[in-house]
Amino acid sequence: IILVSILYLFLLTSTVHAQEVLSPNAPPDHDGLALGVGFAPDPLPVAGIIGGGSIDLGQENMGADCRGYVTAQPDFRINVVYPFSFLRFILVSDSLLNDMTMVIRTPGGAYVCNDDSFDIDNPTLDFRDLEMGEYNIWLGNIAPNSTAQATLYITISEAIYPSSTGLVMPFAAPVVTPTPAGVVLPTPIPGTFMDEQAAPANGEVVLEHGFLPDPFWEVLVGGGGVSVPPHDAQAGTTDEAQCGGYTTGRPQMSLQWQGDSTRLRIFFVPNDGLDADMGLAILSPDGWACNRDFAPGFTQPQVEFINPAAGTYTIWVTHETSPNTLVSGVLYVTEKQYYPSYVPVVASASVELVAGLDAAAAPTQGSLDLAADFEPDPLTLPMTAGGPFDLETVNPSLPAQSHCVGFYNSAPNAIFRLNVPLTYMRLFFLADEAGADATIVLRASDGRWYCNDDSYNAVNPTLNVIGAPAGTYQVWLGSFGLEAAIPGTFYLTQTDATPLRPTGRVRIGVPNE
Repeated sequence: IILVSILYLFLLTSTVHAQEVLSPNAPPDHDGLALGVGFAPDPLPVAGIIGGGSIDLGQENMGADCRGYVTAQPDFRINVVYPFSFLRFILVSDSLLNDMTMVIRTPGGAYVCNDDSFDIDNPTLDFRDLEMGEYNIWLGNIAPNSTAQATLYITISEAIYPSSTGLVMPFAAPVVTPTPAGVVLPTPIPGTFMDEQAAPANGEVVLEHGFLPDPFWEVLVGGGGVSVPPHDAQAGTTDEAQCGGYTTGRPQMSLQWQGDSTRLRIFFVPNDGLDADMGLAILSPDGWACNRDFAPGFTQPQVEFINPAAGTYTIWVTHETSPNTLVSGVLYVTEKQYYPSYVPVVASASVELVAGLDAAAAPTQGSLDLAADFEPDPLTLPMTAGGPFDLETVNPSLPAQSHCVGFYNSAPNAIFRLNVPLTYMRLFFLADEAGADATIVLRASDGRWYCNDDSYNAVNPTLNVIGAPAGTYQVWLGSFGLEAAIPGTFYLTQTDATPLRPTGRVRIGVPNE
């Protein structure tokens, strides 16, 4: 039997020093929310709260279990508007290096504090027969004058605790209705249902705790014509299921997870920001977990597993509203604090226009037609980079992060035509002479422009294009300085080849047959 650490309750009349130092009536640093009956989801996550400060809780007469440093004003405030019979607050730090504390002041003036619970460093506070009113919350860090970020979870279930795998997605297992004796059920038609036994479109990956590089990513296509059942629907509640939308019968990917970890995040970022209606449906060793929007105001889906169980995570990327609408993007897997709007960029950023380059001019060094399965891959062409005019000078309004720099000819070095769209495409240039600093510009068939100067901590330029439409592409190769021409080799690939390892091993974003 797991027991929560003893909680220390001290009435306001007996904590005069705390009253003088802490300021419960001050505006909270991170705003607050009202909590009523039927709140959803449960547990309710409040992410991105930053705690820590200079006030030593050990000097505030809150008990031996109350350690750490806080600010005077609360970090968060919850207005409880329903007399819950039970409510649990759980704090999970975003970093294993932080040992955090949680203090809550009840509407009646009692201070409650906890440092560790359930034999781990995450604090938990339980309340029974709750008073309605304001609950002011302070998050402390073990070190003075240092900050720590965490997620606060609120639940009415005693089955949820800090080290429970289902902390974020505590979905009940589907209730299986036995088939009556003598009834023969029809065999499902492949491709008409979500089949976890089917070969994943993008294969299987094996990851273990501490994997590098982190995040792992894979380019893939989500959506499809198969309706997603409400796997996470809770009996007896009106909560909206997160599982829904449309996908393919076979999963997009299978993840074999090994080792012990406190967190595993899986999220999907569409290539086009306009593709907002995407979701994730994941069959984990502990059941189904789904998500449509990782946080209020954001549209990208993310599923987080706390203390993820070893085993198979079968992943589908869904389209929330439209059947047979396919969307390309990047699936990320991480143990770190990354989330959809804060993650190392995989796709090169585009700009609307790069002036001074003539896309209509004939190529100076070659043109080719490419099918989806072009060979050899990588495709290589000898080319010479450099030219007479300064691209940066004729594009003064482009931001520095566009990397549109270098000296070019106005005519493209090469033109290639894609007969079909590609999920993923990488272009890079390797100079024959080590250290020669080349640059690259690409105009895609949809009119978007891409530029790059350096990549992989070296002077070789690389462009990654996700969701490359069919049509004609122009490529310009330049030199960073106004110098002699730079001979070298241009690479075009759908594989994981890079300037550091120009021989590809596997194709990225290409579904298995």
